[in-house]
This record gives sequence, structure tokens and C-alpha cells, in this order.
Amino acid sequence: MEFLETFEAHFTSMPGNEDARDGHISKEEWLEYYSNVSMSIDRDDYFILMMTNAWNLDNKVSKKAWGGEV
Repeated sequence: MEFLETFEAHFTSMPGNEDARDGHISKEEWLEYYSNVSMSIDRDDYFILMMTNAWNLDNKVSKKAWGGEV
């Protein structure tokens, strides 16, 4: 719920979106959130790396710190 709140809190703070809290992340909420995140990152290649790692976009199996597969 906290993760969902992150997307909706930002989106609903914008004029005209005050009633958009519905418990679902829309495409518009997703794009608005990551558009703002990207503004705080100086380099596009770092943003791409951050998104790839955060969302496993390269489908690599990650390992936990103690060595087990996730």
C-alpha cells in the first residue's frame, strides 16, 4: 500500500487530479512519477540502469545478499 501511495500521492497533488485515488496505478500516474524521478538524475544512461535494475527489465536472476536466488 505504501508503494501504491507513492504514485497516487504525487499524481493527485496536481490540479485536476485530486479525485484520482482509486488504488490502481494508471499509465498517466506511472509516467508522471517517473518523469519527475528522471529530472533528478543527471545522465540518461544512469536513469536507464536504475530502471533496469529496479524493474528487472533485462530479466536477469538476481541474488540476495546472502547468496540465494530470488
